[in-house]
Amino acid sequence: MVSKHLSKVAAYKCEQYDTEKIKTVFRKASQKIDFDLSSMRNMRVAIKPNLLRDSSPGKGVVTHPVFFQAAVQLVKENGGIPILVESPAVHSLDRVFKKTGYDEIIREENIEVSDTSRVKVVYNEHARRFKRFELAADAVDADMIVNLPKFKTHGITYITAAVKNLFGTIHGLNKSQWHLRASTKEEFATILLDLYDAYIHHMDKTILNLVDAITALEGEGPGPSGSPKSMNVIVAGLDAIAVDYVLSKLVQIDVNLVHTVKMGDSRGLGQGREEAISILGDPVDLLQVMDFKPTKSSLSSDMMRWPFTSPVMRSLFVQRPVPSEEKCTLCYQCKSICPAGAISSAAEGEKIPAYDYKKCIRCYCCMEICPESAIDLKNGKLQWMFTIVST
Repeated sequence: MVSKHLSKVAAYKCEQYDTEKIKTVFRKASQKIDFDLSSMRNMRVAIKPNLLRDSSPGKGVVTHPVFFQAAVQLVKENGGIPILVESPAVHSLDRVFKKTGYDEIIREENIEVSDTSRVKVVYNEHARRFKRFELAADAVDADMIVNLPKFKTHGITYITAAVKNLFGTIHGLNKSQWHLRASTKEEFATILLDLYDAYIHHMDKTILNLVDAITALEGEGPGPSGSPKSMNVIVAGLDAIAVDYVLSKLVQIDVNLVHTVKMGDSRGLGQGREEAISILGDPVDLLQVMDFKPTKSSLSSDMMRWPFTSPVMRSLFVQRPVPSEEKCTLCYQCKSICPAGAISSAAEGEKIPAYDYKKCIRCYCCMEICPESAIDLKNGKLQWMFTIVST
């Protein structure tokens, strides 16, 4: 349960993916945030990395396997029983494990892997809007969760870190269907916060957030279209809202654009204000990254949101995903993940899939999953107006 008072977040420099060095940081950070590692004893601990897709660790798309291994060893050394819980968006776990290097660590550590197709329904009557979730049974049944996000930019949530990573406990392609239920960024943030609320309040889970920001992802994340960025930082905390706030501040991102932080704070799910957070560990000025590139994703302002949910207005004012003829290989992973059914096979003689922008809901799942980084964002015809409004 998150404290209603001052939230403690620990941030430490860590420049290498070295198991022992990372574990040392984990231990120091746990002490700073008042998390007793011995509380893991005899507990079944769900370990939740970010394994979005089959990507090599150096690209910054997935939680690094060494970071994961350090967490597994930490749990085992303190008497816990670790189980890996994750469900990639499209690819099978076996394929993702092989590409990311997780397969070797799973064998070496002899860790159990959850079957995330086995789900349990969680109904949280106190949620703001989305009360019913089908979640990986092993996450629901676990005594506690060690959340291992990769710090990345994100086209909808602006950043993906501690709050967003729990979305991966929803099975595979079912995640993309949730985008159909959210026509704005605020509504998608509501989904994520209702899910987080279900974990920390309805299920009363202790969640230890250990964020891999040693190599982060900047630009057009959270998939291969983003660019790896050395941050050399590990951030830890029991309050996911506060953890995401600190990460945003470290890279000079306007926290007001991170709706999960702003709305999570207003709902009392965590602390999203500087005066309510105690940042411990290494001095912040030594950890800050001054040249971090945020996503270009548009319509971040709360102003005048309601008119832009229609297909016509989206086309005029919201960036749309556009595949590149030079890069696209017609693998159709974009088509398989699209929750709106807006992507179809290429017309005869064409080199890219066909997009129906009247159906496109701008969830950017296609861009997130494209293995060739072949999808970019193109501005709407009247999007320039937001520059005038915001200055």
